[in-house]
Amino acid sequence: MDSFTAITLAVFLPFILAGILPAIEKLLKDKIGWYASVVAFLSLLLIAQAAPEIIHGETIQSSIEWLPSMGINLSFYADGLSVMFGFIVSGIGVIIMSYSNGYMSKKEDLPRYYQQLLFFMGSMLGMVFSANTIQLFIFWELTSITSFMLIGYWRNRPMSVYGATKSLLITAAGGLFMLAGFLVLHAITGTYDIPTILHSESMREMIYGHELFIVALILILIGAASKSAQGPFYIWLPNAMEAPTPVSAFLHSATMVKAGIYLVARIHPIFSGTEAWFILVSGVGIFTMLLAGFLAFRQTDIKGILAYSTISQLAYLMTMYGYTTHHEPGIGVAAATFHLLNHATFKACLFLVAGIVAHEAATRDITKMGGLRKEMPITFIVATIGALSMAGIPPLNGFLSKEMFYESSVEMGALLGSPYNILIPALAVLGGVFTFAYSIKLIDGIFLGKRPSKGLPEHIHDPSMIMLAPAMFLAGLIILFGLVPSIPVHNFIDPTVSGILLEETHLHVKLWHGFTTSLMMTIVTFALGILTYTQYGKIAEWQNRFNARYPWISVNYYYDAAVDNAKNVTSKFSNRMQPGPIKTYVLALLLLTIAMFAIPAILLASSLIPGNLNFDIPLYESIIFLFMIIVALGAALLPRYLPAIISLSGLGYLVALLFIYLQAPDLALTQVLVETLSTIIFLLAIAKIPQKFKEHIPRKMLVRDLLISVTVASMIFIMLINATQGIIPPFESLSHYFIEKSLPLAGGHNIVNVIIVDFRGYDTLGEISVLCLAAFGVYNLIHSRGDDQ
Repeated sequence: MDSFTAITLAVFLPFILAGILPAIEKLLKDKIGWYASVVAFLSLLLIAQAAPEIIHGETIQSSIEWLPSMGINLSFYADGLSVMFGFIVSGIGVIIMSYSNGYMSKKEDLPRYYQQLLFFMGSMLGMVFSANTIQLFIFWELTSITSFMLIGYWRNRPMSVYGATKSLLITAAGGLFMLAGFLVLHAITGTYDIPTILHSESMREMIYGHELFIVALILILIGAASKSAQGPFYIWLPNAMEAPTPVSAFLHSATMVKAGIYLVARIHPIFSGTEAWFILVSGVGIFTMLLAGFLAFRQTDIKGILAYSTISQLAYLMTMYGYTTHHEPGIGVAAATFHLLNHATFKACLFLVAGIVAHEAATRDITKMGGLRKEMPITFIVATIGALSMAGIPPLNGFLSKEMFYESSVEMGALLGSPYNILIPALAVLGGVFTFAYSIKLIDGIFLGKRPSKGLPEHIHDPSMIMLAPAMFLAGLIILFGLVPSIPVHNFIDPTVSGILLEETHLHVKLWHGFTTSLMMTIVTFALGILTYTQYGKIAEWQNRFNARYPWISVNYYYDAAVDNAKNVTSKFSNRMQPGPIKTYVLALLLLTIAMFAIPAILLASSLIPGNLNFDIPLYESIIFLFMIIVALGAALLPRYLPAIISLSGLGYLVALLFIYLQAPDLALTQVLVETLSTIIFLLAIAKIPQKFKEHIPRKMLVRDLLISVTVASMIFIMLINATQGIIPPFESLSHYFIEKSLPLAGGHNIVNVIIVDFRGYDTLGEISVLCLAAFGVYNLIHSRGDDQ
């Protein structure tokens, strides 16, 4: 198997095998999670097949024709950056799905849970291997949709629904800004192909000099920031912690939140080396790093602390990728890439520990815990390794990348000169101090000190190896990458940095560098971190008082206000536009039909009733017409809702039958589908109302309605029989165009098929979408009634 095929299979295998998961569940029952783990492992193996080429400095790219008229193909591109993300996504996927076997209750809807996890994993892999911007956008939004389903997995919990909705609104809207940025980029370069832009120096120069440079940059960065919870968009991530803990570990530590970081790294060669890049990327990164690190102090939920720490750690990455000058465009790239890998290991490890603790202690409130080290010794050791790595304690991997962060901050400050040579390193140390403090809080608050006398279960212990082994494996990686950094550097970091900087790179990362400036900064961080931790409770209390006194100094305050006001505004609008019974709107539509369609058509026609009508109707068509008249009268005259609706549906099916006799099977199929969905919706609706017409219709109203109905029916009848005469002058028929162009443009002899599939393909796609949405609506209506109804 060639590498391109392996990458393509790695992307689509999770989608394909997730589709048959319900059938597999009947065989494996509650062991279905192991099947999902195997699927993730297969994707990991397929990516591993392509890795040797990437490590040796090669890239993989190929395409399958998709939309040639728009210059868009199904195209995948693998370099160091995409392969490293592929390993993180599939590798963490294997760990999370294995862990879920012990975490998720057997009473849960396991097929839905694992299907959504696999769909998400496939979407992430599709995004990181996409070779064109349109394809990247499609997979990007698929990650938003699948994460929405996973965050809202517990549908009966209001906070889960709130968190899922918030996540979708912010990340999907950010994706639309990103798409606009891609379109601007296409307007500048004339291509959607990412490798073409990356590897063309002349094209990159053209982008730098273009007047739309800053517009494209801002639009794309909005998408990246919204996905990675940076700047004001950070607010969705803490609420997303309502998801099951394995989902949080998968989405919010190692994969989805890093999609924005991936995008920043991917476009780094295109936009870096400019002041705008440094100000926007590093500026947002430093601000978010300090804000999120500070806000973590007032969190009492373990996952809440981890959520804010994730936002802060992602901001580290943004800050480092933003360090750039015209002559040194990639100052922080190596440090950011190494920290990206390290963060995936220690943060996923800590989320798994949080799940274990919540599973055993039946709470995530850190204020109700303490002293669990004796009852959960293995969990305590694993948590300590993860937390100390996040704090940057040697010899763990977090220490190495934190040192590199300090080194790049010093270098960036020195290149900018005074006062930035002091300011930037100082801000970096301040971010490290916050990280140190909340990392120690996780260990101290859960495992050290005295066990509370009440509020915890009497017997708490380490969980089974099914839950413990994945966290222990990650803890082992944290130690291994710290003690032997050449393993990740040679196999992951060097190829990734080379892929971003577009030049071969060889890093030399050692545990001991001597007494360097970065080591001094680390020592200062530890000292200030310990001092800050002694004031941890006071800082948290101050934040609570400040938040209670000034609730409006919060992005969440304005988000909630905007969403709530949107409901009020649309409610007022609908009340104004739809103030009365439905009969009023039907009347308005009928009068509009007469005014806009029927009257002009009749005025343009030579006579109301054409003289050359064809009355030579086959017998079977006459019978159909007769039945249509009967069922139409039945729909109007039957005294009960159910027979009336059945009669109305019968009319629709007879129309479909007529289409078949008239050799229009596509119309007949559409008519059958629409009629079926309409009938089901009607039947579900009338089941809740009295089955007999009880409304008294005054004579005056009856006469008015009859007059309107007869007028509209007459108008439509006249319009239709005139329409059969052909196009009314001065308009000309378009039929000759389709007859002439069907074969040369679309390669089809069946003109009707060509029109439906090619010439009006988007319209057909829209109709299919409407039908699918209606079908989903019917499905939900049926399931909303319950089994006893």
